[in-house]
Amino acid sequence: MKITCLLLDDDPLVLELLQAYATMTDILEVKAAFTDPLDAHRFLLEQQVQVLFSDVTMPHLSGIDLVRSLQQPPLVVLMTSYPQYAMEGFNLDVIDFLLKPISLDRFLKAVNKVSSILRANAREAVPAVDTSAGLGSFFIRTDAQFVRLHYREVLYIEALKDFTKINTSDGRTHLTLVNLKNIEEQLPPGLFVRTHRSYLVNAAHIETVSNLEVKVGGHALPLGQTYRERVTERIVNRSLIRRQH
Repeated sequence: MKITCLLLDDDPLVLELLQAYATMTDILEVKAAFTDPLDAHRFLLEQQVQVLFSDVTMPHLSGIDLVRSLQQPPLVVLMTSYPQYAMEGFNLDVIDFLLKPISLDRFLKAVNKVSSILRANAREAVPAVDTSAGLGSFFIRTDAQFVRLHYREVLYIEALKDFTKINTSDGRTHLTLVNLKNIEEQLPPGLFVRTHRSYLVNAAHIETVSNLEVKVGGHALPLGQTYRERVTERIVNRSLIRRQH
């Protein structure tokens, strides 16, 4: 499994070294590398990575302030030449703190820590279906907490590259590391239907079905050719009011 990362250091030579180290690991996938923390901030507001390797002391915005500015920061490994920042960094629950100059073996230890945490989170993220008392709900792990979602409030579930996004009727979204296949296998098949390799839809919320898409809660989602017949038979034909001859 590849681990997506962002590299940030205002020293181009350090950034070049980090990119070389990342390539050597064969597990890190560098999504972006920046010397300007403001560029990194803009990137993280629009895209997701699993881990951020960031320098601490930089112009305009320190690595610590960058992490604090993010509502849902990725896992963080901080780097600096000044050990006095270590305590402040660990107060932010960073995964590791690397002192410069950074050796390859020390970098690899940090990567191993990240990998272990992601594997543990993936195991804990598998949703547990609550069948007691007909509550009709399930739990997912998102960030550092477990969140209960009721079946009726889920509109659709979308597979992203490294995450799965659950979209609810109140406009909220929840990200979890469990993959779409695992979710589909553990949720009641009578309530949810696969409409595309990347979408699992709450059948009760489907408003329209056409050859190319289904509309759910005002959202137009693609209807894959592989799933079209199954969706039409299960969602439309079973409740279609037909003209009498």
